[in-house]
Amino acid sequence: MARLLRVDFGLLLVVAVLCVASLMVIGSATHADVPGSPLYYVQHQIQWLVLGTLLLIVTATINYRDVRSYAAYIYAFGVILLTVVLVAGHSALGAQRWIQLGPFQLQPSEFAKLALVVGLADLLAQRKRLDRMRDLWGPILFAAIPAALVFKQPDLGTALIFVAILVVMLFMAGARIWHLLLLFGGGFGLVVLWVYLHLNFHVPLPFIHAYQLKRLLVFLNPNVDPTGSGYNIIQSLVSIGSGGMTGLGLHSNQAILTFLPEHATDFIFAVVALDFGFAGGAVLLALYLVLVWRSLNVVSEVRDPFGALLGAGIVTMLAVQVLMNAGMAMGVMPVVGVPLPFLSYGGSSILTDFLGIGVLLSLRLHPGKLTFRS
Repeated sequence: MARLLRVDFGLLLVVAVLCVASLMVIGSATHADVPGSPLYYVQHQIQWLVLGTLLLIVTATINYRDVRSYAAYIYAFGVILLTVVLVAGHSALGAQRWIQLGPFQLQPSEFAKLALVVGLADLLAQRKRLDRMRDLWGPILFAAIPAALVFKQPDLGTALIFVAILVVMLFMAGARIWHLLLLFGGGFGLVVLWVYLHLNFHVPLPFIHAYQLKRLLVFLNPNVDPTGSGYNIIQSLVSIGSGGMTGLGLHSNQAILTFLPEHATDFIFAVVALDFGFAGGAVLLALYLVLVWRSLNVVSEVRDPFGALLGAGIVTMLAVQVLMNAGMAMGVMPVVGVPLPFLSYGGSSILTDFLGIGVLLSLRLHPGKLTFRS
């Protein structure tokens, strides 16, 4: 009973509200996508939500310290899955990101985010110091391997999430801010310079596909290519604008949704704004803010480095996805295609989100002795 009282029911309530909202919005967005089966996607989402809830319960009951013994294997398994998807993966929408398992499609990059968090938490918790520049190269290489495999698919959005996880966890582990600014800020500046030289002096730009570069640039002015790279952003902005202050309501928006791409996944925030208006979008973002706040409260109570790093990585994973997905839909960030936690349709993303919350609950349910380094 004492352990049950440690459950963060506020965090679970926010997750439950988001899941109910997911079913409503997906039902509204897809009710005409499959003729004769208006609840096709809703029924599948319910299955993933039920499975995710079971995973959350199981994960929460496991002492997170016991997972540390398998951290290297979890990380290695994530890297192996990412390698397999490049060799024998299923291609769709110009990317090779899925492994076909009978009637289901597994997206390894979703689970690889958690695998990186677990592996990196174990690695950084072992480090006695990270205040020197040379101390950072090992963890950077550790994260660069799965990030490079994801980028190769290509999946720029998830690769950037890997980078965000790395930066936050390095900071939590004791890395100096100016070292991080120098490394990652300098790296970003180098990329910007390289893109400038490519556009103006035709300097070769390796690794980045032409369509990815267009997506990175067109968000500054989508009307430059309204029927090509700018199409997604324009249709998203049209949907958000059409919702006005209070929205058009559920199931009343098919004429607009016909033109909105990926309306149940990448651009589901635009559907929320279309159905429920500015007010609905603001409430949704407020729910995510509460989710992050409650999650940070859990992390703040953790008493050992591994657990604190584990929690920080998971909070970063969820928060960055919200920022990227909502920012993309509103046209303030490039279109990179990441799901909105607990809201977007899809099994791999939903299960990963629930596993992450399960780990956060485990942090709270299994407190331990203070073991932080001095």
